[in-house]
Amino acid sequence: YQRRVRVSTQSTGNPVEPVRLTDNVFAVHPKMWCEHLELHVQVAPATLEASPACMTCGDNSESWYCLSCYQVYCSRYVNEHALFHGIDSGHLMALSMADLSVWCYGCDSYVHNEKLLEAKNKGHLAKFGEPAVTVSLQTVQE
Repeated sequence: YQRRVRVSTQSTGNPVEPVRLTDNVFAVHPKMWCEHLELHVQVAPATLEASPACMTCGDNSESWYCLSCYQVYCSRYVNEHALFHGIDSGHLMALSMADLSVWCYGCDSYVHNEKLLEAKNKGHLAKFGEPAVTVSLQTVQE
């Protein structure tokens, strides 16, 4: 069994629900904008770590950077510390170091937007040792 996920720039009614493209290929449609981008995404530090440990439990198997304070917490599939941080602090957006996706707890959705590219590119550099290829989202949508 093989399952591939491809991110699409088109939006559906439910942006988190995977859309079956073929028998083994699914697509997740992130929101291209959300109301929390301006308030909850701060400038990324100079570098990010590829597999940082959760500040609460020390697990580093699924690390998420808070995009407001850049503290690191584990995913909802480990001990849910990123989720609890989002609820407790009101910091609603987080970057996954597993796949460099961004989740908005306020919208309950993946988000992909130009404002997130700095953090995503720093995550890519940490994981792969080279900068990500930068493509303007405006060009992709045209």
